Amino acid sequence: MKKLLLLLFTLPIFLFSQQKSNEKSNKNVANIFEGANFYKQVKGQISGRIKSKKDNRDIEYATVSLKNLKTNKLVEGTITNNKGKFLFENIVIGHYKIIISFIGYKNRILEIKTTESKPNFTDNNILISIDSELLSEVTIEEKKAIYESRIDKIIYNAENDLNESENDATDVLRKAPLLSVDLDGNVSLRGSKNIKFLVNGKASSFFSSDVSTALQMIPADQIKTIEVITSPGSKYDGDGDAGIVNIITKRKIIDGYNATINTATGTKVTRSSLNLNLGKGKFGLSVRAGMYGSWPGRIGTNSYERLDWQNYQLYSDTNILKQEGKTENFYQGYRGSINTFYNVNRNNSFNSSFVFGGRTKPNKNTNTAKYTNAADSTLSYTSNYISDKTDRTLNMEWTTDYTKKFVDNEERELTLAFQIGGDINDGNTDIEETINNTLTNTLNQNDEKVLEETFQIDYVHPLGKSKKKNTMVNEKFEMKKEKRRGGGRWGGRKASSNSNKIEIGAKIINRDREIVYSNQESGFYLNSEEFNYNQLVKSSYLSTEFSLANNLGLKTGFRYENTKISGDWQNNSNTSFERSYDNWLPNFVLSKSFSPMRSIKFSYNQRIRRPSVRQINTNTNATDSRNYTIGNPNLKPTKTEQYELGINSFGRMLQASIQLYYKHSNDVIENFLDTVQSGSSISTYKNIGETRQIGGSFFGSINLRKLSLRASFDIYNYSGRDIKLGYNEWTSAVLLYSYSASGSYNISKNWKAEAFGFFRSPSQTIQGTSTSFSMMSFGVKKSFKNKRGSIGLRIIEPFQKNKEFITDLEGEFFSQSSITSTPFRSFAISFKYTIGKLNFKDAKKKTNINNNDIEEGGNQDY
Repeated sequence: MKKLLLLLFTLPIFLFSQQKSNEKSNKNVANIFEGANFYKQVKGQISGRIKSKKDNRDIEYATVSLKNLKTNKLVEGTITNNKGKFLFENIVIGHYKIIISFIGYKNRILEIKTTESKPNFTDNNILISIDSELLSEVTIEEKKAIYESRIDKIIYNAENDLNESENDATDVLRKAPLLSVDLDGNVSLRGSKNIKFLVNGKASSFFSSDVSTALQMIPADQIKTIEVITSPGSKYDGDGDAGIVNIITKRKIIDGYNATINTATGTKVTRSSLNLNLGKGKFGLSVRAGMYGSWPGRIGTNSYERLDWQNYQLYSDTNILKQEGKTENFYQGYRGSINTFYNVNRNNSFNSSFVFGGRTKPNKNTNTAKYTNAADSTLSYTSNYISDKTDRTLNMEWTTDYTKKFVDNEERELTLAFQIGGDINDGNTDIEETINNTLTNTLNQNDEKVLEETFQIDYVHPLGKSKKKNTMVNEKFEMKKEKRRGGGRWGGRKASSNSNKIEIGAKIINRDREIVYSNQESGFYLNSEEFNYNQLVKSSYLSTEFSLANNLGLKTGFRYENTKISGDWQNNSNTSFERSYDNWLPNFVLSKSFSPMRSIKFSYNQRIRRPSVRQINTNTNATDSRNYTIGNPNLKPTKTEQYELGINSFGRMLQASIQLYYKHSNDVIENFLDTVQSGSSISTYKNIGETRQIGGSFFGSINLRKLSLRASFDIYNYSGRDIKLGYNEWTSAVLLYSYSASGSYNISKNWKAEAFGFFRSPSQTIQGTSTSFSMMSFGVKKSFKNKRGSIGLRIIEPFQKNKEFITDLEGEFFSQSSITSTPFRSFAISFKYTIGKLNFKDAKKKTNINNNDIEEGGNQDY
């Protein structure tokens, strides 16, 4: 391992030094010729920045040609980067003309002259105008890419995609490549829910306890892009063995004001929000408030059967528990945020935000239970019970960042970030049960408080110059080809290089958790306890990225993390503990680019996954009076290594992505049914010895003039083993899969329609499977002529009123099955309208805090 780390660290430095050495050799050769009077030409560079005259927006992928003014011969060609910039180097002084072309805009020609005294030319405000005649002739709409490929991630530009029928981030994630989302809002990447979620590059305490609630708090119309990071670099915290999902919202520097009202009313879900933006000069303010919930709630049915035995060879030794009844659940939530920015000057800026949100989630079960004890009939009984379970959460978080850019190079950047956040969770389970005409009432109370402080420093240092030299195809031929394609932006262009840079940083996270719980029976306390848990994580990283010859890109580095944990119980119900562990986490990505949207890559990385608050909580959490889950504070972090081969091609009309991977994990954290005592199942969380997974993912789409179609397919196998738990051999490899398909159609200028379908096979643990899930939806949107608002209709599951969810578990001493049926068909009408006017500019650096180092909690909403 030490040799591997040394190789990963020294390889990019060696390659970069070789590149510098070659450049130095070339300069020496040039000096020799110059000394021999063979090379006397004075050279300089020509650069600029291209913007739209209409809205001052940077024009990306514009074609720029440099021609000799006298001979009219092409000297060099390139395309602009994502900031609209271009650069020609080593240009002999003389008279030139710069020809700028971009589909949908008029060609712009600049005549320039460079001399010995002024060999360089720069113009950072080159404006080009929209060509309305050309647009009407070829019927072109200026479109941005929906999908993009980077060296370590795939980007889904949600703002460039339909739909008003989407309510929140959960709906948007269902359309992102490689991801799947089930009914509860749990997101999976390659079959694993162990994903770390970031919002604008930072993690949030909102995601620490309940992922699905946090996603529901983010409105769909505020999402700009979704970044699916399957090969996280060293800059990211080491946790999250499945990968990272970064949700980028539409935060902009603004000049002016506007207010937007957004509502959606349906048979199952309602939502409303108000958003206000104010900005002038160096200062900006954005305020948002919203409410959401299910109405009138979902009423369904459930059935449950468990068999347990002392000796599996004796059928007469089998105890049987059967339960049947109905369920009712709903939720109500709210969210608010205040975001501000202040640009002190061009190179110094501050960003600050305060976010709060909460949710109440009641769940009621009315069941009949019949228990048959094979050994002692006096222990058999029939029971009627009502279980009321309520979870209330409140989250608050304040983040402030300071960003400094340097005059000598805008890519050189220093960021300081501070964040403080906290959760307050209040969970009560009240069970009223009648057994043999005897009424009992049990109450479990569980209160959690989490306080989290984070300080982080990051520094980015560019190496050399980021070159974007590309051979340009003759612009007349390119324009004809673009007309035939209907406005494509990437045809015929070659790959742009990546940047050369070193990133270093350090981070400290301190988490304090206070958990108070108790159990009462008929008003009398059976027990009460206070569990205090502290986690201190100190980390540092070094990450490098280089552009090599032949459009090769290399990104490598390593991260060191030290974790100290401690816990104690006020009433000494468990033994206090204190321990620490270290993790060295290397990563390596090698990519080959064939165009800005086409690439192939190979990656290797190591990740860990720390347990969440709910997994260490020693409270007895009751689903009902016969099924309990108890947390395990002795859980160790899961360690995972992953190899990946990815091929991406995102063109104007066709897009495709193929990912092949192998993943091996040790000490995997899984929910494990540990024992059956007195007719009750007791589950806990355990470190499974090891698991392995081999799989592949495919995503493809086609975009025509009015019609867009897309599909994805993910297939992988799962197997595990743990000698301590009785699984001496690898379990039989289980083949798991998921797929989705969707399409959208522009009915007319202001009318659009969409359809979506999804299926996921049952997920797998070492003890069994949990339910499969599928969903189908249709939506239509009518935009107002003034472009200030829209109205939409959404239908979910028009052909299936109810859904069944099945879970099967099996162990050495038990067999268990449950079926839940819940109504799922729903209709919703959405409305959106905006008043006021804003001019938008790209925002400064958003926060760099990424507390993506603990496993996210699950959720069970229907």
